[in-house]
Amino acid sequence: IIIAAWNVRGMNDPSKHNEVRHFICSNSISMLGILESKVRVHNLDRVVRNINKQWAYTSNHSMSLSGGVVVMWNPSHLDFVPTLVTEQAIHGHVLLAGSMYVRISFVYGLCDRSTRQYLWSDLIHSADQFRPDPWVVLGDFNVTRYGSEHTSSRTITKAMQDFNKALTSAELEDLACIGLHYTWSNMRTGTEAIAKKLDRALGNWQW
Repeated sequence: IIIAAWNVRGMNDPSKHNEVRHFICSNSISMLGILESKVRVHNLDRVVRNINKQWAYTSNHSMSLSGGVVVMWNPSHLDFVPTLVTEQAIHGHVLLAGSMYVRISFVYGLCDRSTRQYLWSDLIHSADQFRPDPWVVLGDFNVTRYGSEHTSSRTITKAMQDFNKALTSAELEDLACIGLHYTWSNMRTGTEAIAKKLDRALGNWQW
């Protein structure tokens, strides 16, 4: 199965539905975490059905009015069972052949450093529960890990230290990646241009 996460920066525009549908089909994706959906809960079913009528879905609208995390999956390929839903993440498991659980978490970290402390505590707590099983964490953490992941500053901030300390405690490491190094930009040019690596996939030792 292929699992992906994408910060769509809003999914109310029907043209974005087409982009998401094309992304799923062209990459043979079985499960997608949509981040920063900005879709109100009363519109969510219509939006998801417009993308794919056959797919199942869940969201963290009970904790986030703007639906920071929406998870969609193809029920003919897998069954995702949410086990913990917070303002910044949805954690759950998929049962594979041979009765093996794979733990999957989709994350959308908020911009405020103090609020992200709840996310870091959440990851550490989940690590204790998920440690026997393979666990992958995908998403937009809204903070970089290293100075090389920010074009305008090499300074290691306290927010970055918080992030790295949490990942060490949760025993999570970056998974190998290809493609663009930076995942976010301020869409400006010249000396005003800033790019950062805010999105990543992490796995525990079992993964």
